[in-house]
Amino acid sequence: MKRARTRIITAAIAVAALALPLAACSADGGASDGQVEISFFHRWPNEPKKTYYDEIVKQFEQQNPGIKVNVERVLNDSYKDKVKVVAGSANAPDLMFSWSGTFTKELVEGGNVMDLGPWLKENSDFADSFHPSQLEPFNIDGAQYGLPVGMQSKVFFYNKDVFDDLGLDAPTNWAEFTSVLDSIKSKDMTPIEYGAQDQWTIAHWVGTLNQRTVNPDVFESDQDPSKGEFTDPGYVTALKRFQELSEYMNDDMAAINHEVARNSWVAGDAPIFYAQSAEVGYFGDAQFDYGTFNFPAVKGGEGDPKQLTGAPEGFVIAKNTKHPDETKRLLEFILSKENGVKYMEDTGELSPIKGAVDEADVPQIVKDMSDDIIDASQMTPWLDNAYDPQIVQVYLSETQLMLGGQQTPEGVMKKVQEAAERTRNAS
Repeated sequence: MKRARTRIITAAIAVAALALPLAACSADGGASDGQVEISFFHRWPNEPKKTYYDEIVKQFEQQNPGIKVNVERVLNDSYKDKVKVVAGSANAPDLMFSWSGTFTKELVEGGNVMDLGPWLKENSDFADSFHPSQLEPFNIDGAQYGLPVGMQSKVFFYNKDVFDDLGLDAPTNWAEFTSVLDSIKSKDMTPIEYGAQDQWTIAHWVGTLNQRTVNPDVFESDQDPSKGEFTDPGYVTALKRFQELSEYMNDDMAAINHEVARNSWVAGDAPIFYAQSAEVGYFGDAQFDYGTFNFPAVKGGEGDPKQLTGAPEGFVIAKNTKHPDETKRLLEFILSKENGVKYMEDTGELSPIKGAVDEADVPQIVKDMSDDIIDASQMTPWLDNAYDPQIVQVYLSETQLMLGGQQTPEGVMKKVQEAAERTRNAS
């Protein structure tokens, strides 16, 4: 029997529609007192990032008294929908948050964001302040359209106290992984804490399993919406491996979201949790020492097990901004080394600015995760940023049904293949 669990109930955050442009702005982006007004749109209405960015903006305004920054914030999924609408409007926010990869590519294809390449060429010291691997995901067809603010990776966090008590080591391959899980389960413990209610979490599991399992050339080719077929048998194998791991997860995984699962892991309900590096800031209440390990190599898989799933996230500038110089000044301020250090210390996340991690007063595990990202053979993009949105929606919803016993791995891939065919035909 699995021991009783204490669930932390989290309230849903309702997000009202955002009205842009901001009411305080005049038609040409100038305030009545002669100040230039620029707008900044991001996805953090919650802490700690809300306060972090509020303070950054306040400091910027103090140092630049001729510029007023109007900030709007919308939470995650609502932001994804809203920014695609407002980015293409005549009054698009001057500075906008963006995920890297296909999300930025969609904004570029819509003609909505500025090519930052010429500016960076003139400002080489600033351009060289980033780890190169974190710039590349914002480079679309040879042009730099975005700049990273945070490095992100996905790793397994594990309770070192439990592992030490059971004489277990962090696994590196599938056989070791399943052996560790069996050992934990044999002690009447749930090995892995998971919340599958949030479909984006499924993307992280399946995307990593695909990379580990599928032929690398096929894996890369299928990310092209004009070519993707998803017929490689490795995709079915990856889903079967996900099913296999689900047997080691909490019984209520389909009924809870990621935040509830994270709180349960912090409370000690299970020793293993698959999470983003950025989530360390939420682990403060953990009463145990914890470490990390990369997703193990999958038995029979063809992908490089030294890859690390994740991608940077950052900012883009509206192509039609009326105040490009002031907006660039704000972006450069946000992404300075000094604020890179502050970003790490205040939010617990990883800065892509060279040297920031060395100067930041953060736990060693945070610095280790930064090194892991920099040293990774390659970063595997998030599944929901790697494929066409139509394919992603089918992939995640059908896999969610599979976890609930209402679909099979073969059935999931049949639906994905049909979505890929529709996408190819529309390309």
